[in-house]
Amino acid sequence: MLRVITNSQSFRRTVTRTVTKPLAIRLSSTDSHSHKIQALPFKLPEDKVSQIVNIASYVNQHAFLSIFKIIKSIFSQKMPDVKESVSSMQVRKAYVPFWYYDMAVSADVTPSTTDEAEPAEKLLKAMGPPRQMLGIGFDCFWPGHTWDPMCYLSFGKSAATRMETLVPFTPELYEGSDIEVLPFTVNPFIDLADRAPDALENLQVNSLTHRKGVYTLNNAQVLFSAAYPIYWPVYVAQFTDEKHKEGEPPKTVVIGAHSTDPPIYQWESKKPGVDQWINNGPWVKLDVTEPEWQMGFGNQPPLKQLVHRYLTQVIGDFQTNEIDWKDDRIQSYTGYETQNKDYLKQLFKVWAERSMLSRIETMDGDEKTIGLGSKEGSNPRLQVKKVSEVREEIEGKIGKELEKLEQVEPVWFKEYQKKSPSS
Repeated sequence: MLRVITNSQSFRRTVTRTVTKPLAIRLSSTDSHSHKIQALPFKLPEDKVSQIVNIASYVNQHAFLSIFKIIKSIFSQKMPDVKESVSSMQVRKAYVPFWYYDMAVSADVTPSTTDEAEPAEKLLKAMGPPRQMLGIGFDCFWPGHTWDPMCYLSFGKSAATRMETLVPFTPELYEGSDIEVLPFTVNPFIDLADRAPDALENLQVNSLTHRKGVYTLNNAQVLFSAAYPIYWPVYVAQFTDEKHKEGEPPKTVVIGAHSTDPPIYQWESKKPGVDQWINNGPWVKLDVTEPEWQMGFGNQPPLKQLVHRYLTQVIGDFQTNEIDWKDDRIQSYTGYETQNKDYLKQLFKVWAERSMLSRIETMDGDEKTIGLGSKEGSNPRLQVKKVSEVREEIEGKIGKELEKLEQVEPVWFKEYQKKSPSS
């Protein structure tokens, strides 16, 4: 069984009980926040769930043979025909709340080396001076509930969770049916505002361009954040199969109901955190103003080290709070996300150019470095250029970029900053 909980009680203690009475919430079109919440309607017919669960069970039990059935189904454009292998199946229909959020976080970056004998001049030339870095995240995921272990399942943006047309979340989507609606109980601003900066404090990542170089992050601050409440339709199925052993919990599968070609997620009871869901979606998509942080060269890029710290120290222990729906940062996805992302893209561009000027200020003009090369109107691409060329390009356009940043700054954000105590 799955049930709503408000702390870290284990799902394992509840799986064998009966399914609880469907949850119900009342949402009136006159509620002050009703216009902010959007949803995707149920598209997957309930009579398809049993077949999908059988396919998932068959794949788990016959991994090799299932490949041929799946290939055959691709050519026939039909679901694979598999033997009925599940029993004691219980299915629940639910609208699960979550947040997509856009954010910008700054941090101080201090280069150093593990080689005590390395001259300071060499380190400065190789890694640049201490500076500030900006990181931005688009459509990052945060749960809107504490339904364990569902709160560790991400519906972050991917090919599997592509959204077609979001609609206002109105009672017509769930009334008169057996659809359970979980209320929003988790406030992403409270969870993230303190936890993310604390997780980044004193984080050290290895440089990929300087053999013994290390970058240390400090004083992280959230500069921008906007969150979009969304309800996602799912089927939650619990069942046993032919390999079920007495005393083991039943298997749990979550099926996205927003599409007739749905994603499937399976719960692994013996694993912790985000790892307990097979096929779990992304939680955060980050980009930073340090170009070499995205490089690989066979080692783990610093950006991946940053994301790993986020996954291990920020996600989890979700707080149950009342949602302040009057908060200007809580917004309708379709109404605000485009203007917010346009602003963050321009903010990132300005920060990246200023960071580049800081990095090359001690370099000779004929030296080669990594710069941003692009045609007007296109996305920037990393290129190797002379320092003098990079400096000239940035200084020639930084003024216009700052003007554009002011032009695309959302009106709501200007007003919010005026009301903020820190402004």
